[in-house]
Amino acid sequence: MSANLDLVRSIYADWERGDFSRTDWADPEMVYVRADGLERGEWHGVSEARLAFGNVLSAWQEVHAGADEYRVLDDDTILVTDRFTGRGRTSGIELAEMRTQGATLWHVRRGRVTRLVIYRDRVRALADLGLEESAVSEESGTPTPVELMRRGYEALNRRDFDAFVSFYAPDAVVEARTVAERFEGRAAIRGFIEEFWSAFEQYQAKPDEILDLGHGVVFVTNRVTARLPESDAELQMRDGQVYEWEEGMVVRAILDLDVDAARAAAERLAKERG
Repeated sequence: MSANLDLVRSIYADWERGDFSRTDWADPEMVYVRADGLERGEWHGVSEARLAFGNVLSAWQEVHAGADEYRVLDDDTILVTDRFTGRGRTSGIELAEMRTQGATLWHVRRGRVTRLVIYRDRVRALADLGLEESAVSEESGTPTPVELMRRGYEALNRRDFDAFVSFYAPDAVVEARTVAERFEGRAAIRGFIEEFWSAFEQYQAKPDEILDLGHGVVFVTNRVTARLPESDAELQMRDGQVYEWEEGMVVRAILDLDVDAARAAAERLAKERG
């Protein structure tokens, strides 16, 4: 599962930079589907798929695609809710002014994408996959755990610790394996975070990915850039974070410098809770 996720994440890393040239990830017999919109259709094989995909891209300039959320549906299937930005080559219209919140369904076997299904309408994709509850949630504006995690990181980066711990249940537990300590309750969690962040002159946490594994489990890979007081040296580190959600609040979090160990723990937890 991790290898499939890593492959899909690497593709989006290219797309986010505006690089759509790679096709080494595609199975030679890959099926490419556009499930909605004016360009609906199905194409077979890398050559056909590349031509069809290129025809769509050619209408736009400075196109970039970013992943909002990764959802593992099974060992071979990953749903990515995504968004596109760009400018019409002839019209000059910005994609941001249009409905650009879509979704892409990736089927991966033996390290290659065998089927790629692109939706312009995210709600349609969720409904087609039997995820109507999620679709209603997005339509109504109710934030998902992934969106709440993003807001939490925004609060952290402006050092609004009260806003960050408001996402935690009153009796939540944080296992901070990064410092070999455990904290119980909002007050203790807030104290730990504030003390840790206050040790740095500058400290920024940026999630590389926020992955909803289902059953109330969210996995985050987090990249930190920091600087100690009276120092010009920039420190960088990466950690893995596991969050358990219940009734819209975090009840348990695990922070681990070993990203692979944290990812494995998150996947095991999602299976146990399922």
